[in-house]
Amino acid sequence: MISKKHILGIVAVLGFAVIGIQSAAAQALSGRQLPDRPRVGVSYYKVPPGKQDEWLALYKKWHRPIMEAQIKAGTTASSVLYALSNHQIGSPYDFVIISVSPADPKPLGLSRGELIKKLFPDTEAYVAGEKKRWELTVDHWDTSLLEINVDEPNPSVYYPIIDGKIVK
Repeated sequence: MISKKHILGIVAVLGFAVIGIQSAAAQALSGRQLPDRPRVGVSYYKVPPGKQDEWLALYKKWHRPIMEAQIKAGTTASSVLYALSNHQIGSPYDFVIISVSPADPKPLGLSRGELIKKLFPDTEAYVAGEKKRWELTVDHWDTSLLEINVDEPNPSVYYPIIDGKIVK
């Protein structure tokens, strides 16, 4: 399990991404995958004023069960939903979801569509609920993070990685 200190560090790094570093990092890390490190995915959601509780109820009913099934199966290690703790002028998001997948995730054993049908036999109700949640989502973006081992002799984001090894 990821510690709260680790998650707070991830959130701090995300703050820098929001103010413009994201595009430079994306270019430098394009295509890099390290097989021995967990994957961290971050999803941001912006909701109209006064609609946060409605969005949360829809998320809890229609999307959270999918995440819980992935956690139970070992495909995802954790998924935590955050909200801003204070009011900010021009905040670009209302909610942040940080999901961590193990370096070697277990297969889910069924497709996402099969999982949805298993969790929500009334497909029409699921579709209507998800449509409403997305109608309330004014803006949304996802990003993923790659942990950099700063204890390596020469950490870098520019050298290519082949078969899990940095090639110089």
